[in-house]
Amino acid sequence: MSTGGRERRGARRRPIMESFSFFVVVPKKGFHKLRVVDISDSGVGFDYDIVGESPDAFPVKQGEEFDLQFYLNQSLYIPMKVKVMRVDDSKVIRRIGAEFTNMNSPEHQGLISLITMIDQ
Repeated sequence: MSTGGRERRGARRRPIMESFSFFVVVPKKGFHKLRVVDISDSGVGFDYDIVGESPDAFPVKQGEEFDLQFYLNQSLYIPMKVKVMRVDDSKVIRRIGAEFTNMNSPEHQGLISLITMIDQ
């Protein structure tokens, strides 16, 4: 989101192109492929629901922390821990803005390397 043309988050968001097969899985929800919308050095935006799922089935609130699996393809993923910073429930599918909680982990550094490669 931008405020007056300025980015509110400290790190630049990168829209995820459809040619990449990135998706996330929230293990507590089961194996549902959730679309990644954007990613930055400090967080990720993704759809939290699958089509037809009731928001009551898997409630989520700002400040909640949970495990996330960031899939690079159908079988290779990077395990991450995130904290929900924003829940947008204005559409049929809720969109989550989450911040990575351990930015010093090897997993986060691997993800940053991938983002850097995409940028180039």
